[in-house]
Amino acid sequence: MSQKFPKKEKLKSSKTIENLFLEGNTHSKFPLKIFFLPEDNIQTNLAAFAVPKRNFKSAVDRHRVKRQLREAYRCNKQLLEEIHGKKFVMLFLYLGKVKPQYSELEKAMVKLLKKIKDEMSHDKD
Repeated sequence: MSQKFPKKEKLKSSKTIENLFLEGNTHSKFPLKIFFLPEDNIQTNLAAFAVPKRNFKSAVDRHRVKRQLREAYRCNKQLLEEIHGKKFVMLFLYLGKVKPQYSELEKAMVKLLKKIKDEMSHDKD
């Protein structure tokens, strides 16, 4: 399993993102919320990250949180790769109002990815 996060794994399609908000499932583990939808016609998991401008007026702060989210996902994305051939479209939304510590973001990310993995492995049974 590659530890990279290449361009082909980034969610960029506005139609897919809109569909994700309309039909997707959600899970929360403060300070993160994940919107996800199982997809059949994609080769890899696709992920996007969002930090609201309402909570962080400074673009520098918003981009820092996004970089931390991407890094936490990149390091732990192998948790989802073990699911029986299912691929997901995901959007991670940061809910907090203060700049986070990386360790708390990573803990929340791991819990959310494990929750999706458990949910999908129960559906398979």
